[in-house]
Amino acid sequence: MRKVYFLFIVLAALIANDAFQPVGYAGERGKGGVPVESGSNQFTPIIVSFLAEPRPVLGSDGKYHLVYELQLTNTTQLTWHINSLEALDKNNRSRVLTSFSGDDVAAKNRIIPGNELSADIGAGKTSLFFITFSVDSKNEIPAAIIHRLAITVPGGIPEGFLSFLSLTPGTQEIAFVYAETGVGSREAAVIGPPLRGGRWVAADGCCLAHRHVRAALPINGKFTVAQRFAIDWEKLNDDDLIYAGDPKDVHSYFSYGEDVLAVAGGRVVTAVDKYEDQVPGQLPPGLPIEEADGNYVVIDIGGGNFAFYAHMIKGSLAVKEGDFVTRGQVIGHLGNSGNTSAPHLHFHMLAGPASLGSNGLPYVADGYELLARSASTEAFDNAEINGVPLEMVSVSNPGPHVNDLYLDQSIVVFPE
Repeated sequence: MRKVYFLFIVLAALIANDAFQPVGYAGERGKGGVPVESGSNQFTPIIVSFLAEPRPVLGSDGKYHLVYELQLTNTTQLTWHINSLEALDKNNRSRVLTSFSGDDVAAKNRIIPGNELSADIGAGKTSLFFITFSVDSKNEIPAAIIHRLAITVPGGIPEGFLSFLSLTPGTQEIAFVYAETGVGSREAAVIGPPLRGGRWVAADGCCLAHRHVRAALPINGKFTVAQRFAIDWEKLNDDDLIYAGDPKDVHSYFSYGEDVLAVAGGRVVTAVDKYEDQVPGQLPPGLPIEEADGNYVVIDIGGGNFAFYAHMIKGSLAVKEGDFVTRGQVIGHLGNSGNTSAPHLHFHMLAGPASLGSNGLPYVADGYELLARSASTEAFDNAEINGVPLEMVSVSNPGPHVNDLYLDQSIVVFPE
C-alpha cells in the first residue's frame, strides 16, 4: 500500500504541474512506435475503446467491408494532434489495412460534445474516430486488428513531458501501437426484400456515407451506432425522378404508400402507429427523440437479429406487438412520419429490440438485381430536393446478386 500511495503522490504532483498529466512514451523506440503489450505499464496520453467489434460483410462490389468506431479520450491537460492513425493486422503488423493522415484524420474524427470534425483533441476531450475499409476476399479478413496512433502537441511537446517519459529533448511525435479489437466471425443474417419491384435507391448506406454510419448516440449510458448499416430506400420513376408535382405533397413521391414487407419470419416486438406524416422538404424542428422513427416496427427474426422499419404511414401498420409474421408479409406502408424530409423506408438490422440503443448489424440480401448507382450523395440530394433526374453511373457487376449487401447509392430492383 505504501508504494501505491507514493505513486499516487508522484502522479498527482505531475498532474498539478500545469503542463500535463502522466501519459506515455513512444517515438524514440523505432519508427513503428512502442507496442503496448499485455503485462506492460505503458502510459498513453490517448486511451482507446471500441463501440462494437467489427463484423465483416460481403458488399455488392464483391469485397468484404468492415465498419467500426474508436472512442478516443485525451487524459491530459494538453491538446493532442493526431498526425496519423493506422489499422494493422495484429498477426502481421507490417500489413496496413487502412491508414489516415492529414485532412483524412480530421474528416474521420468527431469531437464530443458536438459534431466538430478535427484532428485536435483538447484537454480532457473525447472523440469518435470512424473507420471503414474493405478487403478483396474472405481469407484476407484479419482475425484481430491493432492500431498505430501517432500524435504530437501543436506548438511542440513540453520538455518536462519528454523528460518525465525519458524521451530525447526536441521529440516532436510520439507513437503507440495498441488498441486491439477482434473481428467478429458470426455470419451476417440473410434476408429477403423489404420492398417490391423498383427501381429503388439505397441512400446513405454502407459504408462511406455519413448520415447513418456516423450516427453515434449516447443511449442508455454508452455510445451506440444502431444505424451503422442502415439504408433509406426511395423509388425512382421511369424518368429517373424521385417525385413529380408539388414537393410539399407526400403523394408526389413515387415511394409513398408502397407496401413494406417482412424480410424474414419472426415475432413483432414493437409496433408504433400514431404519428402523422411530416410535410416534405425539411426535417421537422425540435422533434422529441421518441418521435424520431415515426411509425415503426421491430421484428425479432431469430439468431440475435432484429429487423427495423421506420417512417411508415399512420394507420397503415398491419401488425401489432406479439404477432408472428412470415417472409414477404405486408407489415405497413411507406410514409413520411418522424424525423424525415421526404417519404422513404428506413431499414436496418439490430442486435436487440431497442431502436436507438441496440448495436447495428450487417446483413445480406438473398436476391435482387443491381442496375447502377447514383453518381454521389450530392447527386441524390439534388434529385430529392430539386426534382431533377438522378444522375447515375455504371457499376462493374450489374445484374442478379445473391447474398451480399447493397452498398450506398446502389440502384436495385427487388423481386415482385
